[in-house]
Amino acid sequence: MDECDESCPRRVICADRRSVAGSWVSLSLAAGEAVALLGASGSGKSLTAAALTGSLPGGSQTSGQLNVSGRDISLATKHRPGIASVRQDSLTALHPLVRIDRQLIPVILRSGGAPTRSAAGSLAVSLLEDVGFANPDRVLGSFPMELSGGQRQRVCIVQSLACRSSFLIADEPTTALDVISQHHVLSALRKAIGEGAGVLLITHDVAAAASLCSRAIVISGGSIVDEGSFEYLAAADRHPEVTHLMGAAQRTVRRGGTAVA
Repeated sequence: MDECDESCPRRVICADRRSVAGSWVSLSLAAGEAVALLGASGSGKSLTAAALTGSLPGGSQTSGQLNVSGRDISLATKHRPGIASVRQDSLTALHPLVRIDRQLIPVILRSGGAPTRSAAGSLAVSLLEDVGFANPDRVLGSFPMELSGGQRQRVCIVQSLACRSSFLIADEPTTALDVISQHHVLSALRKAIGEGAGVLLITHDVAAAASLCSRAIVISGGSIVDEGSFEYLAAADRHPEVTHLMGAAQRTVRRGGTAVA
């Protein structure tokens, strides 16, 4: 894709960076758009997400340009205004010694999602219901370790949506979830997209990505090897990594092992 420059429209996230592996990665994401970043394990998907969200591991370095809604953001800082993230590991995303309500409600208040703590609590209940919790009050009163891995991941989705950021970077948000929970999470992301958020879905699950995203970027060895619509990527004579991912997705669908919201 074109490198970021002053022509990037407002409410678009553009990134052009040199990865830890030394390769250039250039991408853009518009408001209300869902784009998948696909790749096998070790392809550089999560490092790309970490660079975008300011969460690279200590000692890592990156260079390049990040523009969010017309504003240049320094890659040297961890602050990423306008961007929220869903991490792979829900145990590190949530404070283990703080109840869920005391982690979620302050986020809603800071983002302006509700004027009072009572209203924020009601909104928290509604958001948790949106991702399939039948008893959201019990979840709000729980500590992270009292929830299953799938439940914690859904709480992380809600926490990111509660930020009301223009863009959401979702790193493998459905990986640890059962089929029903995957459906709820994809539906919640689709709702956020409908309300104008741009979503970058980082995953190796092509079928789930195709159910949510309009196009995909395929990464291998830290570099983008192909991009386009899913119809384009599924065609013959594509890059070997693209062919491998698409073939794996077709086999999964035939076995009935994917969730499509």
